Amino acid sequence: MIQPRFNSNYHSLQVSATQRFSGASQIQLAYTWSKNLTDNQTDRSTAPQNVYNIGAEYGRAQLDRRHILTLNYVYEIPFFDKQKGFVGKFLGGWQASGIITAQTGLPFTPTFGGFDAAGIGFLNGSSPAGGRPYVFGDPMQAGPVAANPDPLCQLTISQGGRAADEVRTFQSWFNPCAFQTTAYTATAAGAGDAGRGVIQGPATFRVDFTLSKNIRFTENLRLQLRGEAFNVFNRTNFTTIALAGSTPTTFGQITGTRDPRVLQFGIKFYF
Repeated sequence: MIQPRFNSNYHSLQVSATQRFSGASQIQLAYTWSKNLTDNQTDRSTAPQNVYNIGAEYGRAQLDRRHILTLNYVYEIPFFDKQKGFVGKFLGGWQASGIITAQTGLPFTPTFGGFDAAGIGFLNGSSPAGGRPYVFGDPMQAGPVAANPDPLCQLTISQGGRAADEVRTFQSWFNPCAFQTTAYTATAAGAGDAGRGVIQGPATFRVDFTLSKNIRFTENLRLQLRGEAFNVFNRTNFTTIALAGSTPTTFGQITGTRDPRVLQFGIKFYF
């Protein structure tokens, strides 16, 4: 059901500020507080769970981040900026710069393969349309969910060694017992009622830093020595999550991370 009948909206507050100093030194800040909602992720690669209930698809877009803060700076160390003599060449021409990024997490949507309670005939993994599980509680809140009839999710909850009283961990980012984890009978009314984007993904924090040394020989000749560190504090930023409720042993586990610390060095000669 790929049809041009879907809707989306985006609202945001965007703030930016720049402070320039002497020479090339400056600092810039950008902040966005936003919300992006839609009843379909794309008009090509996804489709609704139930084509007769498009309203049930309304939720956060895949690219929705509530808060995004970016800070970048360039600082020219002012000492020996004229680079006169050997001492000036050695101690002058240093520049520090970097980017600091802090973002709240992306939304994730739980899935449930082999479950077509609404009887609409989607093909799960081989179709852009797929089922979602029933939801019984807040997936980001730890603790038992008594409303879940699944015997694996009662008061002594444990799934594959992961307790429901632990959330936002590598083994259990959200509470798996907030969702259906076993297939219901074909007589169950309607498709699963879990909304899209109901799982709050991991936040991202990253600091990149560059230290460079510029050695001027003449007006047009310059040598630059450069060292760069991406994710300088080697922080682990999680990305993807196991979202298939029909695979309870891995449901909720972190399955991917962003790049670790990367160091890069370079030499440039400008003429």
